[in-house]
Amino acid sequence: MSYTEYDSIKTKLRVEDDSMRDEIELYMQEIDDLLDNRLRAKLGTRNIYGQEITLPLDYETVPAVPLELKAIANNLVVAKIRLQNSEKPMLWDSEVNILDNYLERVYGYARSSPYQPVRTISLNAYTGNAGDTITVSGTNFEPSTKLVCKFNTVEITTTPASVITNSKGVFSYTFVIPATQSVGSYVIKVYDSFGGLTSKFEVV
Repeated sequence: MSYTEYDSIKTKLRVEDDSMRDEIELYMQEIDDLLDNRLRAKLGTRNIYGQEITLPLDYETVPAVPLELKAIANNLVVAKIRLQNSEKPMLWDSEVNILDNYLERVYGYARSSPYQPVRTISLNAYTGNAGDTITVSGTNFEPSTKLVCKFNTVEITTTPASVITNSKGVFSYTFVIPATQSVGSYVIKVYDSFGGLTSKFEVV
């Protein structure tokens, strides 16, 4: 996995052939290494769940590689090549500053505590009638852990009966809104030992 993309960089440099491929790929590797070093300094080696943080980031890692970071990486390669050719550091310094600001904004908090993956929770419907079956899904919860699932303050009967996250912290379950549930606004809650998330639901 590379943060940088040869074709995008070639387009930015307005190079129509592959005459600069070797030079571009050399700087691509240099920038990929730079990003890995900066990310490791921010993220550490393990997340809040004790799982190893794998670098380089890709679309399957936690965290996954953001498209914004890939765009910054491509701009850094372009700036590095122009720096070498012109010896004017203004563009390079500007792009490095953009990188540092981005990493601080997105991952800066992880320096003082382990990186915590961004959890998500979603429903197949956010309104429904008493007796309806609702599907609740989530990602980036504590891996391989039994969850506590509530409808407002009441722990609910779910399918499967025990909601257990997989090795990546993903889960999905269904539950039936009680037939006697009155019309109104409610909260669906899902917890592991590190906390949890809530989602609003409207019985109509």
